[in-house]
Amino acid sequence: MPQLVTYCFLLTALLGLAPALAAPAAPTDTIATAAAPVPRLTIGLASATRTTYLQRAPAPAEDKGYFGTTLTYQAPRGFIGSLYLNHSYNYQTLSEPFINYGELMAGWQAVSNSDTYWTVQYARLFVYGESALVQSSLRNDISASVTQFFSFATASLSADVFVGSTHDVVLTLDLSHRFQLPVLAHDTLSIEPTVELGAGSQHFYAASLATTSRVRTKKRGGTTTVVTEPATPAFSTLGYTLSVPVTLAAGRFSVAATPSYLLPLHVPTGGYDASFFYFTLGVSRTFW
Repeated sequence: MPQLVTYCFLLTALLGLAPALAAPAAPTDTIATAAAPVPRLTIGLASATRTTYLQRAPAPAEDKGYFGTTLTYQAPRGFIGSLYLNHSYNYQTLSEPFINYGELMAGWQAVSNSDTYWTVQYARLFVYGESALVQSSLRNDISASVTQFFSFATASLSADVFVGSTHDVVLTLDLSHRFQLPVLAHDTLSIEPTVELGAGSQHFYAASLATTSRVRTKKRGGTTTVVTEPATPAFSTLGYTLSVPVTLAAGRFSVAATPSYLLPLHVPTGGYDASFFYFTLGVSRTFW
């Protein structure tokens, strides 16, 4: 699926968040790979101090961060596919399997040499047992995004339609500016301050906050289980994320460290609505 010490980092940047990675964060950094030669196979590993998804997060007591693995394949004519597996560091407390969340994605991306880059994709989400991840009620994600590279900044707009036991529509706008520095031979170091704004519905999050109770029925003194969800705000701003990804690209390897600050807005009653910092560290290796 945050705010940076109120922007001492923002003055260095305008937020960039990869969900996520990171969050799980965005398992795949499609914008960063848009200009890379294809076909290619990439494996990535990432770890974060907090779990965020669609600018929502579990309470700190239920979340110790995660370790994620991503395998991505890009074909010459635009096909892209990926598999993401997530391990919550809090899994012992939640009594869940080692791999508590997975995502299988297939889609199409622009491959022409242009300042405009787009993707269309479908992802199937899998959640096992209890999960600290707030997207446990989601099963399918149909999404599209368009990214425009300007001389002074990069702007990206994406739309996601989630279908499962709940249904949600989420829009995300990213603005960033990359500073790129040469490091030794052909290696590069990039710093990309980013700001992310999310807006949408959040039935998925209200479902994760639902409480259950046993209520007596009129039939022979029996009982039934009643599930109660908090009221969900209408389509509204989800929050702001400020981040400063720092990436070192050396040959086929890439190492990225991202401090982020999330400021959630319009959180349903009972949800975690405090702003917080978190840190993501990732490494990837490209083959072919």
